[in-house]
Amino acid sequence: MRRLRQTLGWAIAAVVGIALLLADIGAVVFLRGMLERNLSAQIATAAQETATFYLRRGTLPPRLPMNEQIGVYSPSGQLLARTGPVPNSAPQPGFSTQSGQLGFAQPLPNGQIFFASTSMQPVNAPVRLLEDALIVLTLLALAIALFVAWRLARRIAQPLTDLAFVASRIAETGDLEEDLPQGGRIAEIAELSDALGRMLGTLRSTFQALEAAEARSRALREGTLHDLRTPLSTVLGALELMQGGQLGQGAAAEAAQLARREAKRMAARLEEGSEGGSATADLAAAVRRASRTHELAVSPAELIVAAPAQELFQVLSLLVDNAERHNPENTRIVLSVGSAEEYGWAEVADFGKGMAPEEADRAFERFYRGPDSQGLGLGLSLVRVLVESRGGRVQLDTAPHKGTKVRVFWPLSSEGT
Repeated sequence: MRRLRQTLGWAIAAVVGIALLLADIGAVVFLRGMLERNLSAQIATAAQETATFYLRRGTLPPRLPMNEQIGVYSPSGQLLARTGPVPNSAPQPGFSTQSGQLGFAQPLPNGQIFFASTSMQPVNAPVRLLEDALIVLTLLALAIALFVAWRLARRIAQPLTDLAFVASRIAETGDLEEDLPQGGRIAEIAELSDALGRMLGTLRSTFQALEAAEARSRALREGTLHDLRTPLSTVLGALELMQGGQLGQGAAAEAAQLARREAKRMAARLEEGSEGGSATADLAAAVRRASRTHELAVSPAELIVAAPAQELFQVLSLLVDNAERHNPENTRIVLSVGSAEEYGWAEVADFGKGMAPEEADRAFERFYRGPDSQGLGLGLSLVRVLVESRGGRVQLDTAPHKGTKVRVFWPLSSEGT
């Protein structure tokens, strides 16, 4: 962020400096043009008056209106008379500048050429004075602009610095309970902070749900183990009696029946625990709900799997978000659903840039981010945790420039078979 502040500061100062430079150039050009026009008018008037005197008297006047330098040339361009340094040959009619002199030449009725020139000092001196003043004022204005630009850049970049610092700390520690700082009075940064805050809130809710699911799973396992102790002890006792030959034929048959009944009870309890409860939902409906505006390939129309509807939608939404976030806008994304053996599956396939092999190997690691990723590296890791907690699995198929396919498998529910 320090580089961002420096870039913003220098950019603002550069804009101010260019504006001041253009203003200085404009002021100098305007002043020089105005003074040259005034001096040209004066030398033209003085030349006209002196030429009139010359035509009447045949000689140059002893005193000149502007102390100008006068030269009289024959029609062939030969110098006939002069009062100071003038060109040796007749100049072209009109205004000309040479060696710091502004000259004006005009033809006389007798064919001769009359030339008058004067120093450019009345133009150059004010212009140099203005240039010196503008240099001092420009340097002072640039110093002020640099100070203001630095303060402004710091004000703009500080909220981003705070956001980046907190986001990096969350990524390093995994503490999702930490709140993001406010975006300040800049609307765009405030919107970014709000969006990141909402995303962080979603992650908190997701991990809370995962923790609750893990707690339920632990409770279920502990309850299952507790419930299995009694029937297992009964079965073992019956088997020991039967093996020891201590029972008659009728008693042995009764012990075998008891062992069978208790074994069925254990199997039913284990089956209940492996399914993680009785929550089931329509996977095809969840795919349609999560598709947004993307393409659908849903067949069959209904597919019941052993997972809650909200959890299915959450997993599919995470996959769609991941495909949208890591690909250019308008990348084609297709959602499909089907079944294979004892599983129902849903697939989110994008036709975007894909992943390199080293990225694909770490795609499901918590907080792993690829080289160009702007996220927190949680999407695919959450997908795997949610799916595997229901006895499912996740399959990734990707290659650079060939898109990415993520297929998620859930066990089919007995209600849908």
